[in-house]
Amino acid sequence: MTTSGREVILDTIPSLCPRCGNPASAVVLDRNGKVFQRTNCQCHAAEESLIFSDTRLYRQLDEWNKLVFPDASEQEVADSGCQCTSQSKNGPCLAVIDITNRCNFKCPVCFAEANGESEFYCLELEVVGRMLRALLELPVPCRSVQFSGGEPTLHPEFPAILRMARDMGFKHIQVATNGSKFADPDYARLCEDSGLHTLYLQFDGMSDEVYLKLRGQRLLDKKIAAVRSVEQTNMRLVLVPTIIQGINVDQLGAIFQFALEHSRFVTGISIQPAAHVGRVDVSNGVPEPFNLAAMAREFGEQTGLTRYPEDWFPLNAITLINRALDRLRDQTSLPPASDAHCSIGTFFYIDDDNKPFCLNSFFDMDRFFRGMNALKGDKKPGMVERQISRVRQLGELSQCLDRGKVPPGLTFQRLLRSMDAWEDKSEGRSEGWTRRGLNGMFVAGMHFMDGKSYNLRRLSRCIIQYVGTDGQLVPFCSYNAGMRLRDSEELVRLGKGQPAERK
Repeated sequence: MTTSGREVILDTIPSLCPRCGNPASAVVLDRNGKVFQRTNCQCHAAEESLIFSDTRLYRQLDEWNKLVFPDASEQEVADSGCQCTSQSKNGPCLAVIDITNRCNFKCPVCFAEANGESEFYCLELEVVGRMLRALLELPVPCRSVQFSGGEPTLHPEFPAILRMARDMGFKHIQVATNGSKFADPDYARLCEDSGLHTLYLQFDGMSDEVYLKLRGQRLLDKKIAAVRSVEQTNMRLVLVPTIIQGINVDQLGAIFQFALEHSRFVTGISIQPAAHVGRVDVSNGVPEPFNLAAMAREFGEQTGLTRYPEDWFPLNAITLINRALDRLRDQTSLPPASDAHCSIGTFFYIDDDNKPFCLNSFFDMDRFFRGMNALKGDKKPGMVERQISRVRQLGELSQCLDRGKVPPGLTFQRLLRSMDAWEDKSEGRSEGWTRRGLNGMFVAGMHFMDGKSYNLRRLSRCIIQYVGTDGQLVPFCSYNAGMRLRDSEELVRLGKGQPAERK
């Protein structure tokens, strides 16, 4: 770590020049308590962008990275970044397949730049089937898929695509949608019957003024209608607000309140600070773009339910749980781990009266995650001895529960059982789940990179990946930013080009 004037260099990372796309080195700077990335290219002037509005949270996430990636040396990470500008070293936790670029909206903030006016493609069923099979043929098969676009429900054979994924054995099938077609309850039931599990629903606020600015039309009634249609099925919802400073930051509390009122079906809120890709101008005339630190602060201030930064954790901490379960089961599933700076979140238990409790208010999440990381598989030959050892280790973790603050009726066993829903999302849709497990809700922020915040170390750890028509996997942020491989892939789908070289 070095200091220059009032700047402290926190990190040096491999990146790409936001102007020419050539490999470049970048430094991550602490300046007056805020974190900036400055990318230096040999051919262009340095480009700088604020990436975190609070150094304390950024450093906290750095410590989690050291825990999740204990064997990653600086040289190994730098080398992998320089040699691999568009690929991830991870397998996908969730695979994304764009099945069409058609869209019935013309959103000013669309990172895919779908506007209903360009040339269209709708992938043939055979092509989608080939892409799905590529996921099942991975060394560690990926059985979670999201269909996206454009607006994927405009694909004339969308229900058939759902049925195909279901019949191929995909365990979690979701759609990234504006929800317009789901306002029809019959269409929602058709999709459920075809195998759809979850709607990743565009949901920017509880005001039509917000939708006018971000989507170009009044949409609140249609969003609410889509939610009500889903509530007539056994599908689940994740609300997905795109947040831009000066437009809808003040909507976080209202969105959570709406989610709470529909908590039996809304399992999470995935907050996405707008990245400067596609047609998006994230500046909106304000000097500091919305980011994950600002999100965590704002959510706590608007709801009064979370402390900053104590109640927020990187989502890669869940990897520590998956690894511990592997050790206890004597298995090796190689759970992929994302970079801590990609996404942070908090978790709520919701009681029978629909009252939310931040899990960290009665359960020491930091101690639990670190305790799970320390769990060891027992190699003793006797089954009884192994079971006793496991019970003892898990019993020690039960001390993370503050029995003086825990909501009535909630036990450590129910919390442990909720892990089943993390591994197998069908558990959360099963009959009687809230009695066996719990009614819970994630609130998470996921900040995708743009040209000025491009970080090849983060990219090498990506766990959300697009599937090309050739079956190759592309990290989310190299598909939509950096190398912007979406553009060349869509030319292939329109019959106008060849797949881009993926280094």
